Amino acid sequence: MTCKTLILVSDKFIDFTLDKKAITVSQLSAMLEVPEHILPGKLKLIPGLGISDNDIEELTTKINTHRTSPHRWDVSALASRPRPAETCLSHKRLPHNTLIGTPHQLDENRFRMDLCIDENSELMGDHQTGQHVQGMVLVEASRQAFLAVTEAFFQGEGEDSVYFVINSMTTEFMGFVFPVHSHIDYRVVSKDINDRRKKFSVEIDIIQGGDMRTRSSISFTVYPNRVISKREAALARDTVEVFLSQFQQPASNFVAE
Repeated sequence: MTCKTLILVSDKFIDFTLDKKAITVSQLSAMLEVPEHILPGKLKLIPGLGISDNDIEELTTKINTHRTSPHRWDVSALASRPRPAETCLSHKRLPHNTLIGTPHQLDENRFRMDLCIDENSELMGDHQTGQHVQGMVLVEASRQAFLAVTEAFFQGEGEDSVYFVINSMTTEFMGFVFPVHSHIDYRVVSKDINDRRKKFSVEIDIIQGGDMRTRSSISFTVYPNRVISKREAALARDTVEVFLSQFQQPASNFVAE
């Protein structure tokens, strides 16, 4: 039996499915109700970007309990889709806001992780146009990447909680990233670590289809939270004093004409 392959993406990437072997979650739900003789042959689903765990669970349950669907749909690839990193690595409270997979170390200064996007992400909630992933989603994924790599590989056991300070961040966009599998290549360009802080310069590339689509160059410093929190509090107090002083100046005397 011939088996055709379809890429499954979230509903927000509906424009991407036009004229392609791709389908949205809602389109798939509708197709599950089509009689088997209308869609002969087996169809294999490959996970794209944007689909949520709830989407996968509901669709898989519906397919497996449908009288004819298990013979028509091959959903095995959905179970092995890239999974997002733990929220303690991405510094996000809600799992669907994590845009990266768990980082894996390739050598001393090189790491790799999957790009993971849930359409319920905070950055997908209000703006998605066209067929490609929006640039700010990719910038945030790169930001999460340096947090995750540092937390996973450059923090010793028993160390104090830390605070990340971005010193500089630039991103070049070489091409669109579409809602199919992509990964992140992470390289430490330089590091300067002492007892007071850890300073890094890194390059973070988002790769799709073997091509680099974005490159972020980021310089950041990691401080013990107890150190930077005191400094931050002092700066915040100074800012409030300056701000309020603007409202404490005596009003100008105006002479009526």
